[in-house]
Amino acid sequence: MANQNDLTLTVNAGFHNRDGCPVVVNVDHPEINKFSDKDVILTDSESGDVISAQCYANADGTSTTLAWILDGLAAGASRTYTLSEGTVDGEAGVELKDNTETIDITLNGRTFTTFRYGKTQFRPYFFPVLGPNGCEVTRGETSDISKDHVHHRSLYVAYGEVNDIDLWGEGSNSGRVVHQNFTQKHGGPVVSRIYTDNNWETKNSEVLMTDKQNFRIYNLPEDAAIFDLDLSFIASAGDVHFGDTKEGGIMCIRVHPSMNASDGGKIENAFGGINEGETWGKRANWCDYSGVVDGTSVGIAVFDHIVNPRYPTYWHVRNYGLMGSNIFGSGTFERDPSKDGSYTLKQGEEMHFRFRVLIHAGDATVGKVAQKYHDFINPPTVEISEE
Repeated sequence: MANQNDLTLTVNAGFHNRDGCPVVVNVDHPEINKFSDKDVILTDSESGDVISAQCYANADGTSTTLAWILDGLAAGASRTYTLSEGTVDGEAGVELKDNTETIDITLNGRTFTTFRYGKTQFRPYFFPVLGPNGCEVTRGETSDISKDHVHHRSLYVAYGEVNDIDLWGEGSNSGRVVHQNFTQKHGGPVVSRIYTDNNWETKNSEVLMTDKQNFRIYNLPEDAAIFDLDLSFIASAGDVHFGDTKEGGIMCIRVHPSMNASDGGKIENAFGGINEGETWGKRANWCDYSGVVDGTSVGIAVFDHIVNPRYPTYWHVRNYGLMGSNIFGSGTFERDPSKDGSYTLKQGEEMHFRFRVLIHAGDATVGKVAQKYHDFINPPTVEISEE
């Protein structure tokens, strides 16, 4: 039983089972604010089980984010915790290791991915990205990269027509997304934050616009991993025109070659569309790509959030291994110029997106992708009380 003045948090699953579900709540509560940036734990009030949690101060200077991973809570059920200082033995959490123009990310000591942000690259990206059994689920700096689409570098943000400049390809006239600085760069027991500011530039280094790519990576077991991306496009250097082209995917993935749908892998979207013929140029809440890598069945999904512009997005997804969201290519995808999807972001305006990338075992069914989409758009609710 909680002692007098103990803080309790009750999490309610709602209508969906919760397994490996990040719970992230932003609160302005003095009893939680005092734990900001300290090692904290949650204790299950009924079972006594202890799990890692994380508190960190928000940019507003008054509120705190509290995060943990919720496991094994059935739909309709609730669970109550007490919050206190402490650590869980044997858990290293999400650790970041700085190198020259790269950051290595490990989950409880297990190699997971590397963020690559060198200014001479065409854009920042993550590679490798490892899934179950340490299998690579994306393609990047591999021996086969010269075979096709050199610009499809693992996991990245890009678009093919920005003020008539190609920021998708890597040709002699292509522009670049150039890293400027980190606004946050922190590991933690539950979640890491890699928040970056970037310039979108012409080949002559003229700035077209800026962006904020705020990535969070959660501390999950090897059979699952999650990237969250809060992305902002900012018209900081004049109007920005996004053209109607298929050449882009705002959130982009190029899967490991052995996962290609043309080689036995599978594409699936939220409406049950299978492979390129039923998913390319179609709108859907999420899209998943799965296959077998080194004998292990793995998959990776991209989730489009309901708050995003023009939700649900169109998908530029190919049997040869590409998957990306694209809200501007409607006329191209539907082969109808009257449905032109181009858009002009006026000077000083911003456009905001939220995406989640889920890495999982098996295909979309085995990986419970449809269930886990609700973790993203309909997360568990949390009630805070003092006793």
